[in-house]
Amino acid sequence: MSTENKPVDIDKIIELCRKAIAENPENATAHHDLGVALFQKQDVDGALEHLTKAAELAPKSVLTHYLLGIARAEKVQLDEAIRSWKRVLELDKLNKHKLNGMAHYFIGKVYGLKGMWDAAHMELRRAKKLLPGNPLVLNASAEIHLAKGELEEAKAEWLAVATANPEDPRAAFNVCAIAIDTGDYPMAIDYGKRVINMGQDSGDVRFNLGIAHLRQGDYDAAIEQLRKAVEFDPEDLNNRLTLGEAYVEKGLIEAGVKEWEEAARIHPKAAQPYYNIGLAYARDGLLDQANEYWEKALEREPNYLPIFIAQGTTYAQAERWAESLAAWRKALAIEPKAELVRINAMAMHFLLGQYNEALELVADLGEQPDIKLIAALSHLQLGATDRAWASLAEVVEAHPDVLRRHARIVQEGVDRSLVEAAPPTYGKVAQALLALYQQEAAMEADATKRQLERPENKGWWNALLKALRK
Repeated sequence: MSTENKPVDIDKIIELCRKAIAENPENATAHHDLGVALFQKQDVDGALEHLTKAAELAPKSVLTHYLLGIARAEKVQLDEAIRSWKRVLELDKLNKHKLNGMAHYFIGKVYGLKGMWDAAHMELRRAKKLLPGNPLVLNASAEIHLAKGELEEAKAEWLAVATANPEDPRAAFNVCAIAIDTGDYPMAIDYGKRVINMGQDSGDVRFNLGIAHLRQGDYDAAIEQLRKAVEFDPEDLNNRLTLGEAYVEKGLIEAGVKEWEEAARIHPKAAQPYYNIGLAYARDGLLDQANEYWEKALEREPNYLPIFIAQGTTYAQAERWAESLAAWRKALAIEPKAELVRINAMAMHFLLGQYNEALELVADLGEQPDIKLIAALSHLQLGATDRAWASLAEVVEAHPDVLRRHARIVQEGVDRSLVEAAPPTYGKVAQALLALYQQEAAMEADATKRQLERPENKGWWNALLKALRK
């Protein structure tokens, strides 16, 4: 009778191995086989014990060292695991056991876990040569590229896996996800649909499809997919946050607010739902309503930095300098090393005429171009003209775009007469500053023209002139 399909009795193997070891404790084969059997029973500690003993008794057994490395990795004994796999490579330089490719793969994986990206890539390249097209190796290589921020390289690896394994939904899902990261939204949508067509529909794939449609500006399709993502997992925070974003982008603010309110209810410690609601209202100029929700968010997470950044930005846009400054100072207290926050706090001090306070924030960032510009303008306003003009000339020559970034500060906060009185030596930078005032005047004239051309204002100017002539 054939025994080809007869199931292996692991317990019987364990029994026989233990009996053999009892008769001869130095039986390396019995220790090896017992370690393998225990591994299959998910007894990793037992497997590690007997594979270690087998390696001691048969130090040239390639397979024992290979399996011992796997057992050690399972117990997170990473350095010991690497030593075992390197022993495989030393013992079998000609790769007779066909294990070298996987040994390089495992070493690369462990190096990746340890953050040793270059070493990981080197091992995985060796694994690729020995195991061309192996999906495990390609996936590991893609993960290392992703960890290093090499998105296009990661996408190429995952595309290779998906192309070689067209019926593998996981491979298609990986391509869908990385394509979003690289901004290739049509590819993301294509591979997301492939996953669904393979019968592997899920909240994750619907979420990715929703993101891809949202980034393309197809809000209806995004809402459809994100609703399905919420149906799969109603309690997932990202699903509801992104669905709310899609609603708001489509102009359905109240629908977005409703979704975020529900997210806030489901996740009572999460600050982001209320933060998002505040952003939506702030974008519509409803700052009081925005602040109402931002305060709710701060009750949940008092140091939630994005709120203070949003407050600082929206108050500045509304020319409410003091309130903007208060927000930026709170942000600076949370993240004192954040350059963007420091720059904006300095700008608000400057616009409020608090030049010394602005200079106090320079700290050790005096050569950062934005900070250097605001510091120079502060010195100019304080009367330190020689120092100011020398610094202005230096920063504008090295960073021509810095004036464009801070045009509003110059237009709103710098005394034009000080610029007009610039020493001839600094005529070039003075002209660049004066051009900002001319730009502001042109923009104001254009805005006035557009206002007068609006249908509701037609005839208004003539009517006003007639009234003044009476």
